[in-house]
This record gives sequence, C-alpha cells and structure tokens, in this order.
Amino acid sequence: MQWDQNAVTVAGWQNGSGGSDETQLDQPVGISISQNHVLYIADYNNHRVVAVDLNTNNSTYIIGSGYFTAPHDIFVINTSLYISDTGNYRIIKLSLNGSNQTHAVQLNQSLIPMFIYVDFDENIYFSERTSHTVRLFNSTLETVDIVAGNGTNGSADNQLNTPYGIFVDQNRTVYVADCHNNRIMKWFSGANVGIRVAGFTSTDLVTPTQIIVDNNGYMYISEAGYSRIMRWGPGSTFGICIAACTGIFGKSSNQLQAPHSLTFDSDGSLYVSDFFNHRIQKFQIHHPQSKFRFVIIVHA
Repeated sequence: MQWDQNAVTVAGWQNGSGGSDETQLDQPVGISISQNHVLYIADYNNHRVVAVDLNTNNSTYIIGSGYFTAPHDIFVINTSLYISDTGNYRIIKLSLNGSNQTHAVQLNQSLIPMFIYVDFDENIYFSERTSHTVRLFNSTLETVDIVAGNGTNGSADNQLNTPYGIFVDQNRTVYVADCHNNRIMKWFSGANVGIRVAGFTSTDLVTPTQIIVDNNGYMYISEAGYSRIMRWGPGSTFGICIAACTGIFGKSSNQLQAPHSLTFDSDGSLYVSDFFNHRIQKFQIHHPQSKFRFVIIVHA
C-alpha cells in the first residue's frame, strides 16, 4: 500500500497558522473518525472538540466550548464519543452530536489521563503521565487497574517513560507508544512486563506519540521527533516511512511538525494531527489495481 506524499488539509489552516476561529485549530492532539465520516478533533489549546463532516466539503462545528480544559484525546465507538478532559482529570462520554454528556471516569488530581482506548464492553484504557502507566477502568466493577508499567519512570521492560498513544487488540493485548523511551511496547493481558516491538536502536523512533495496529499485525506509528509516519511489519526490526518522509520539519504539504495522532478512514486514507502546524492532514491512499477495504482492528 502507498499513500500520496502531498497531503490535503482537512481542518485548520493550510499555512500552519493556529488560532481560535471556527476554521482554525491550536495544537490539535487526538483524532477519530465515526462510521458516518465525521472527523473529531481534540483541539487542545482551544479547550474544545472540533467536528468536521468529511461528506459535506469539510464543514465544521464545535462541541463543548467552555466545558473542557485541555482535551487531549478522542475516541469514537458506535454512537458514543469519549474525550480525555486532561485539565479536569476526567474522561467524558457523550453522543456524537455533543449531547448527553456524562462522566465516564472521574479521577483524582494525582492521575492525568492522556490517550484513551475504549472496547465494546465500554472498558476504558488510558495512558497516565504522572505514574508512567496505562490503566484500565472496568465499567462493570468501576475499578481502575494498571495494565502496563509498574508506576515508576524507567526504561526496563516492566516500565514506561511518559506513555502516549495506546491500542488494544481483540485479545486485550495493549500496545503503547512509550514516548520518551523511543519505543513501542506490547503488553499481553495480565503480563507484568512488556515486549519491545519497535524502536530497537536510538535512531529507529524518536518520541513516538500514537500507535495503530491493523488486522495483519502491521503497526502505524506517528513519530513527533522525526515528524513522520512509520509502518512496521510484524516481527520486523525496522520500519518504513509512509508519510512526511522528507526528513525535514516544515509546513509544506509533504511535511509535518510533531504529529501527535493518526487515524484511517474506511478506504485507508491516513489522517494526521499536525500538532505544531495546527492542522489535520489527509494522505490519500492509492489503490493501484483494485478497490479494497482497509481493515483496522479498532476495538477489543
């Protein structure tokens, strides 16, 4: 598979200028796309969620203006939207149109939720930056348990250092973008230690921020340090750049500046939150021989 190397800006300003106008973003982080092709953006510094209807010339509307404080990530499952409201130490659940807001998880101020993942049982996984862990909120028992990391900052196999994006497969295996350890770690359900699956040398990955795994085990990684998107095959010791591969940070259509999150639409086109360029970029997928459906195992 290949993607266009020149992206199209679908939210924010193409020239990389940030702001608080309805057509602008200010350091967007998490992104997610619903089944009806609406792109949801955690507009971090504007303390709001921006929704972009990809079916209607990218028309936008605002959700939660004044209600969130530094929303960090966003996750769509079925007809629900989950948001890590970082500044308020909580994870919010609401309908896709922004109504029916409820507190899915309220944490104390010692825990700061960053990236989130929600399974079909409405269990919520979230990376937590103060304890360098990934935690699981069990929706039935209403308990919060550590599923990756031992609670201390470090680089051993049982530790994490500022975990960012997470992905959970159908076996409840947790993949973690172990940002400041420059690696991707894989934790089997119930394991006390993780396995390094990407980032084997100091130059392989630099500050990975998000991880998605497809149905064939390929990992897609946004990498803030090199401002690019990488693809790693299962069992591989190296990755291949698939987007923003110039090696130069910038604002051109083939460049990014510290991408923080990525997602795919149902055709396989790649969307990236271009953090310091205050925009969302779309890299169109090529189907050189025939049309096929790109499949991501989205939920556990």
